[in-house]
Amino acid sequence: MREVLSLLGKWLLRPSSVGALYLLGLTWLAARQGNLNDQALAGQTRVIRNIVEQHFAGEVDRITMAIVAAAVVLGSLLGIAAALLLRVRDRLARRLPGPPLQTAFRVILVVVVLHGFVEAHAMAGSPPLYAEAWYARGGLRRLVQVLLTDDLGPGGVLLLGAALLLTFLAGPLSRWKRWPSRLSRAFLPGARPSLRSVAVMGASGAGALLLIPAAFEGPAHTARAESLPQRPNILILAADSLRADRLNPRIAPNLSRLADKGARFDRAYVSLPRTFPSWVTLLTGRFPHHHGIRSMFPRWEDRTKDFDALPERLARAGYVTNVVSDFAGDIFDRIDLGWTHTRVPTFDFRELVRQRALERETPLLPFLHSRAGRAAFPVLREMNDAADPRMLADDAIDAIGAARGHPFLLTVFFSTAHFPYAAPAPYYGRFTDPSYRGRFKYYKPVGLEREAAPDEADIAQVRGLYDGCVASIDTAAEGILRALDRLGLSQNTIVVVAADHGETLYENGHGVGHGDHLFGDEGTHVPFVVMDPRAPTSRHIDAIVRDVDLAPTLYDLAGVPPPTDLDGQSLRGLMSGTAPTVPRLAYAETGLWFTEEIAGVDPSLRIPYPGIAEMTEVDADHHDDVVLKREMRDLALVAKHRMVRDDRYKLVYAPRREGVKYLLFDTVNDPKETHDIAADHRAEALRLQGDLWTWMLADPNMEERGGYLVPRANDPGEDKTPSGHVIRADPSGASP
Repeated sequence: MREVLSLLGKWLLRPSSVGALYLLGLTWLAARQGNLNDQALAGQTRVIRNIVEQHFAGEVDRITMAIVAAAVVLGSLLGIAAALLLRVRDRLARRLPGPPLQTAFRVILVVVVLHGFVEAHAMAGSPPLYAEAWYARGGLRRLVQVLLTDDLGPGGVLLLGAALLLTFLAGPLSRWKRWPSRLSRAFLPGARPSLRSVAVMGASGAGALLLIPAAFEGPAHTARAESLPQRPNILILAADSLRADRLNPRIAPNLSRLADKGARFDRAYVSLPRTFPSWVTLLTGRFPHHHGIRSMFPRWEDRTKDFDALPERLARAGYVTNVVSDFAGDIFDRIDLGWTHTRVPTFDFRELVRQRALERETPLLPFLHSRAGRAAFPVLREMNDAADPRMLADDAIDAIGAARGHPFLLTVFFSTAHFPYAAPAPYYGRFTDPSYRGRFKYYKPVGLEREAAPDEADIAQVRGLYDGCVASIDTAAEGILRALDRLGLSQNTIVVVAADHGETLYENGHGVGHGDHLFGDEGTHVPFVVMDPRAPTSRHIDAIVRDVDLAPTLYDLAGVPPPTDLDGQSLRGLMSGTAPTVPRLAYAETGLWFTEEIAGVDPSLRIPYPGIAEMTEVDADHHDDVVLKREMRDLALVAKHRMVRDDRYKLVYAPRREGVKYLLFDTVNDPKETHDIAADHRAEALRLQGDLWTWMLADPNMEERGGYLVPRANDPGEDKTPSGHVIRADPSGASP
């Protein structure tokens, strides 16, 4: 037994063991605090926690073991680095190593400092990742994070670390006067080999310390194109939640310059402002009621059809089709649109479990928030406060190089502008007030619990955070465009700037988000730019265009035959100025409501249904995907608001239990859409009502009954209206 204890004691005193035990202790404390926070939750979040405890306990155990393994490996490396630095310091000071216990104590002190430096640098560079564990706790923790982010920044932390390292290696103050002679002996040609080795070890130790924050980063692979392909390349630079009004020189100078070189469609609208259905619309050229994806949680049978989408057709024509994205791009892993390559996260309930376990492990995040860390833990791509456009740009440049001379369709989908608006440094503070110390200092978390209403400072902060996110995407996009130049591909690459939807940022009391309502254009109006270097133009086009027009346009520009059943039209003629401007109508519908109350929307304008936790379920037969309950589908479809708009007027169809209400807005004289004028402009309301019903009844699964749009009845006598009685809708907005 004594021998066993002796061996155990020796093992525990090894530098690698000391570092591993230290980091394991920190990860345990972080996990414990996260569990305490989860237990304090209520409402829909509590329901989700219960599902995890009942059905995914095994997954919790697996991710816990992976975290433990990562902590052991990374802690061991920290211990080895600490021992190396101590050895260098002792050699420089001509000091003999002390006894094992003393050495272990010295190692743990250096490990604490090393880890603190690495986390400080990571916190300064990616503040949102650490805000819950530091800033949100208040007191000294808040002060430390603000000091690191607002005063020092990543560069300042590096300089401070370098100064501390040199001070550490130099030893006590009493010995500093000897250093000039020691350095001269070490580096002069006649220096002894032992002194040279000490100098090299010291330099190596300094380099190792300074490179720790970037140790898991790798340079993006690039390969120059062998020759220009005959067909044009297509690069789609898209951002989640990107508003059309943010494509301006103050916030997005690089994308604005690109827009000035091409065709800029100033009135582009999406038909369902939620990511999943919107992307299927963009890439198929069909409205949601034709392709069938109507929410963020479509069922297996809805996702496994042949969508005959743009990536599939271009792949058959010889294109390499690729999509890269971070957390909002998980939708591309849940549906087959014909991509030959994808580099996107996976979304299912198991991934949600893994994500929650990792996001609270702030002691490990400085090492794992990297390209190598994402390779080891792919779920990190799913973390919405870790979306770094620079990493995604590196992925995109890799994908361009991997095409190796073949024509490519590459979609780069940036998630950073999506809530929680978590931009890396320095962008999080570029458009915000540095003196702000409210709850949205670094990001705007959006959960399922109620929160206090924001004040004016909160609103200004959130808008500034959002603008910083857009600016970070703009810089990353410019890096991709420069890579095209380096690879000799810019003259044969069509570049598209697009978005899946816009974003409401507290306009008219509507809160933040998208897809919950159709009042105002903030959620449906998106940037849309097409720059074709083969036919350069600089045009601002004021005609209304739609998301369904993107795929037909790209088929036309690429010379690839399109499907015959598209809802959109090619915009090539508008781009060149050879086609007349034909008045068009834009249509849209709302998405699935996540909460029972929507900020700024009168509850009387809604057919109510439960929150998202009760509307969805886990599909255990198909990869544990989160899907809309089958029995809730008809209710969700009937309750949708829908709208049609022309150049001036917008008509909104709002079904209610007591009858359908139509609201008409004059978007020229009332751009905020706060005054319903349906009663005073009855002719306009009736005209647009006819157009809207023509579009709504194009849905093969729906019909008009009692003034409502409802699922087709199997039984001719079945009544599916929400109130159970016949209702005649009044276009003036009055209830019957």
